[in-house]
Amino acid sequence: MEFNFKINDKTDKFFKVREEKLSFFKKRGFPNKREEEWKFTDLEKILSDNFKELNNEKLNDKEPKIFNLGFDHNSVILINGKLASFNFKFENLKDKNNFSIKKVELNQHLNFTDELEENSMQSLNTALHDGGFILDIKSGYKFKHPIIIFNYFSGVLENKMINNSEIINMSKNSAATIIEFLIDETTGSFFKNTFKYTNIDDSASLNYFFVNKNESKNFFYDFSKVKLSTNSVYKKYIFSSGIKFNKSESTICLNGENACSEVYSGLFINKNNHQEIKTNIQHLKPNCQSHQDIKNVLTTGSKGVFQGKVFVDQIAQKTNAYQLSKGILLDEDSEFNTKPELEIYADDVKCSHGSTSGNLDSDALFYLKARGIHEKEAIKMIVKGFLESVLKDIKNKEIADILENHFNTHIKYESRTN
Repeated sequence: MEFNFKINDKTDKFFKVREEKLSFFKKRGFPNKREEEWKFTDLEKILSDNFKELNNEKLNDKEPKIFNLGFDHNSVILINGKLASFNFKFENLKDKNNFSIKKVELNQHLNFTDELEENSMQSLNTALHDGGFILDIKSGYKFKHPIIIFNYFSGVLENKMINNSEIINMSKNSAATIIEFLIDETTGSFFKNTFKYTNIDDSASLNYFFVNKNESKNFFYDFSKVKLSTNSVYKKYIFSSGIKFNKSESTICLNGENACSEVYSGLFINKNNHQEIKTNIQHLKPNCQSHQDIKNVLTTGSKGVFQGKVFVDQIAQKTNAYQLSKGILLDEDSEFNTKPELEIYADDVKCSHGSTSGNLDSDALFYLKARGIHEKEAIKMIVKGFLESVLKDIKNKEIADILENHFNTHIKYESRTN
């Protein structure tokens, strides 16, 4: 596979920085299974098997068709990674000074990435960075309606590489619910590389949902770093069923006492698709809680991966950390790999992790078939119930309906013999 990556604007004040980052990437290339962080997801091979070349030439954008969710919400529209428009009409006019959104500039992106250990994905993202947004929410402001990010991909994107970033700053006592919809309406295959940074100040809270709307034959990687301060709350939900390749990586730092982090995911992975969720939960202060509940169902030669690490610093006494991943394999051709880790340096903690994978519950299947339910429909019912268990604490009806529709769209069981 050829890399045809170029930094075209020599008048860019960050031209030298971009050149240095691109040079670093060219020496290292895309990560592969020889790197511990990528041992289950050989990105170099995956991309080589699916692309003859990748380039960052100008994208052929096409105006997408906006769809209606049927309830009041704020909206942010991204087209091929770039901020196209936004509308916060359902917030009161007097509240408009309490938040702002604009295109993210490279210097703002660098403020975030300078904190990270340099690697090839980060370097490539910085070198070719073009687009994204920065959302600032002021102290005490609590959004009255959800923010829907319509993340559209449209036009002819054959062999294209998209590199952008998203930054969210939540000040003290602020609150928001964000639902990111991935909507792929493209022709041709592309690869998107996104870096996200979220800062959640004292007593602020953020619920973040990632939901894939339709089937996508494309390739996605995103890295998120989240910093939580005292009494802050962060909940992340990942529903990326239907994407050919997706690796979602999160580093979540509990930097203040009584901070709370939760990560949930329910994935139905089929048609030889490959998806990985990787988490690194860092307990750095006392009296913090983290909870992870990851569920995967795999069929028709697909591959799922969960790598989850919980780190507890020596001063992080009274930590309560829970991690569980479960996988159901519907055929012998599919594969589920897990690597749960606990690294604990404090002695007064409550930490647990578990991981199971296996075949469908034969007793449950027999029970449903004995009551006249066709085997194919019975399997779908069991799968849906298994995945939807991660939704039990979602009280908002509109959000619950969105996720119910997501599962109805993407759970399509077909046996190898059908």
